[in-house]
Amino acid sequence: MNKNEVKDKISIFVKKASLECDKVAYPLLVYYKLTMVQYKILKYLYINPPATVCQRDIEKFFSMTNPTVTGVLKNLERDGWVERLSNPHDARSKLLQLTDKSLRVKQELFCIGNEIENTFTAELTAEEREQLLQLLKKLVQSFSQSSAF
Repeated sequence: MNKNEVKDKISIFVKKASLECDKVAYPLLVYYKLTMVQYKILKYLYINPPATVCQRDIEKFFSMTNPTVTGVLKNLERDGWVERLSNPHDARSKLLQLTDKSLRVKQELFCIGNEIENTFTAELTAEEREQLLQLLKKLVQSFSQSSAF
């Protein structure tokens, strides 16, 4: 495999695109002292009913490892964004709940999310954005189906 074959791999560009998106997000999230991963988890909690999400749900939705999610949640909890509640259906797990701090800035964070996406995809037409979204969904779906036991 030569140098051009390696640098033109889709997987490399998916990773590069993700890193570029993080670069777009950083200056928008720095005021809130949030990383892109923390922001994504907060947004996931915002769109789900209160106190219904446990750590395992986040791991599964974002395809993240347990230690990674544990660290992110510890930091979110430390910084007052989330709190853990006892799960009445499973004593081994905790439910995550947004704090008043999180709820006060919910609309601001949703606007920032739109700004991140619009800035990141500014060079694409509406049709190209939709096509990219559908292709990425197809890749993720096919991968998650093939890696299922």
